[in-house]
Amino acid sequence: MEPLKNHVARPVVEMLAERFEREAPDFVAEQFVSRVVDELPALELKDRINLIATELRWHLDKDYVAALGHVVAVAKSGVEGFAAWPLCSFVELFGVDHPNESLAAMEHLTQRMSCEFAIRPFLDQHLAQTVSQLESWTGHPDAKVRRLVSEGTRPRLPWGPRVAALLEDPTIGLELIERLRHDESEDVRRSVANHLNDIAKDHPELVLETTARWAVDGVDGSLISHALRTLVKKGDSGALQVLGFTTDPAIVVNAFNVEPSTLKLGESVELVAEVASEGTGRQRLAVDFVIHHPSRSGGTSTKVFKWKTLELEPGESAKMAKRRLIQNQSTRTYHGGRHTVELQIAGQIVAASYFTVVV
Repeated sequence: MEPLKNHVARPVVEMLAERFEREAPDFVAEQFVSRVVDELPALELKDRINLIATELRWHLDKDYVAALGHVVAVAKSGVEGFAAWPLCSFVELFGVDHPNESLAAMEHLTQRMSCEFAIRPFLDQHLAQTVSQLESWTGHPDAKVRRLVSEGTRPRLPWGPRVAALLEDPTIGLELIERLRHDESEDVRRSVANHLNDIAKDHPELVLETTARWAVDGVDGSLISHALRTLVKKGDSGALQVLGFTTDPAIVVNAFNVEPSTLKLGESVELVAEVASEGTGRQRLAVDFVIHHPSRSGGTSTKVFKWKTLELEPGESAKMAKRRLIQNQSTRTYHGGRHTVELQIAGQIVAASYFTVVV
């Protein structure tokens, strides 16, 4: 897979230079391009974005508000995606002393590339004003603007700087996403679910109360399920109950095997389980598997993976199989040694096996 940083290369820089030269007569496109492209190869994605934003600030009008006008005009000219990200970063890096103009600009910029990172310093330094602006955007006709309301205020936004107020008081964001819980856009609802999942890591009871109330209110079940995913993987009985799962399973595990027992990177393991119900009524069971990965330091790191939802009538049995490719990824490096695998049903570990990776 091509590294994301390669999406921000010379063609993007040259396109932006051409657009800005057209919009701002004093913009020297050739100088801008030469100053940026020479440094790009040594930089990762976010540093490339920030470099372009910084060079734009240097090449545009010294007055921030005037320069911002050019940035917005270029965005409106059809710049989107990775090419628009430096325009958002321009506001993030240089606009915090001008909240009125910067927040107004984000309404347009986020329709080209999400301003979820750009809005964080404004939440940090101009909380009341920024929240007020976000409230007004909950009814915006463009779903990308509405999504910014939820995504920009996530307490644990990936890649985003932490905003102390959002971590200390999750109701700030919760009051905003309450207005978006029935949003017509799947992207917005997905962001709302991710926002709730963030809150659940620090304030699980608040999320359980909220999702139970939303379930009665007819909120999309997939939103609630996605919002509770971390709590479900931890076996939280309250989360399982909200989602209608059995919390005290009556089952017997007839088999749980992992094959092969020894493999190399790039090969797959297959998990096979057979369970039977010993209950007197129908059981709806959340089935997961847990892998304890050896770490470089000699310890282990634990990861829970969703397997399936299993429904069993009294006396009924079911056989399940799951294949998993064992290879290094951007989020995980496999180390040699024994990997314990556990079968988790309704949040309870009910069986275990293992496989060994040879590197």
